[in-house]
Amino acid sequence: MENKRNKVKQVAKALFSEKGYKKVSMDEIAKVSGVTKRTIYSYFKDKDELFRTFIEEELLAMKDIVESIEKQDITFFEKIHTTIYQLLKYKKQNEFLNAITLEADQLKTNSAVTYLKMVNDNIQLYIKEKLEAAIQNGYIKACDVDLSSFLIYKLYIAMLFEWNNTEKELDETQITDSITRILKTGIFN
Repeated sequence: MENKRNKVKQVAKALFSEKGYKKVSMDEIAKVSGVTKRTIYSYFKDKDELFRTFIEEELLAMKDIVESIEKQDITFFEKIHTTIYQLLKYKKQNEFLNAITLEADQLKTNSAVTYLKMVNDNIQLYIKEKLEAAIQNGYIKACDVDLSSFLIYKLYIAMLFEWNNTEKELDETQITDSITRILKTGIFN
């Protein structure tokens, strides 16, 4: 029984990764899995629940990344940078998350938009919590943590995804140095 469920999940995730949420039907998942739709519905209420299962798995994987970096003996800024960078790198290299991002951007499919927002909100929440802790510990000045976490997140996205696609290629060290310098000292004399 568990083998069938795992097969359904494996096939469904591959299909979602290849085609996106909207273009995959439960009929197709059943056919490729070699099971009936009734079997799939015995495991998952509907396509949305099946899809949400993968989002929850991705969020757990991202949580593992955060926890492994939190254990490292590095500075506050290095932890924030390393965590954000690794989360975005994971997101960029993940076929499933890329398919959702593409579908959310191009087709505006409700489920894709909703679940992509969950992923992005979790990353921003991590940044916000780190900023709040840094303010309490005196590492940084008091600031609007919601706005600051949003700006930091968008800065990393721009550097990792947009800059490298349009300008000269930057490596992780250059990205780290640039963002950390701006966060630590600003750009004004």
